[in-house]
Amino acid sequence: MTKLPLPPLRRVPEALKKELEEYRKAHPTPMSPCVDQTEAEIEAYYRTVLLGMNAVVRNTQGHGLVYHVAEVDGTNPARGRVYVKGHGAFYMKHGKNCFHPTGQISLVVPTEEVLQWAKKHPRGEMRYTIFR
Repeated sequence: MTKLPLPPLRRVPEALKKELEEYRKAHPTPMSPCVDQTEAEIEAYYRTVLLGMNAVVRNTQGHGLVYHVAEVDGTNPARGRVYVKGHGAFYMKHGKNCFHPTGQISLVVPTEEVLQWAKKHPRGEMRYTIFR
């Protein structure tokens, strides 16, 4: 069996790279309103949450961003869990889903920014980043 030579890879012209960089600087990806929330802030809110208070479930599946405003259905401090009506169980420590902790659904703190964004975009939006 003889090895066939691979064709050389095409190089991207420097001018095109520079143009793309300028475009990205002029049109940055919008940030989600919860982008600066830390695990400590999430834990502080959900450790002290009471039944019936607001909970916000962030869903980032399919490159979209959707916030669901729901209410707390129950808590279990011994296990470190908070139960959200219609969405299941989440860990108080970091807001991740108990049954899919590496998934794309988690809790965030219902700040005024997040609640306003959820009201303005009830069906969510595309191309928002949740990372800084």
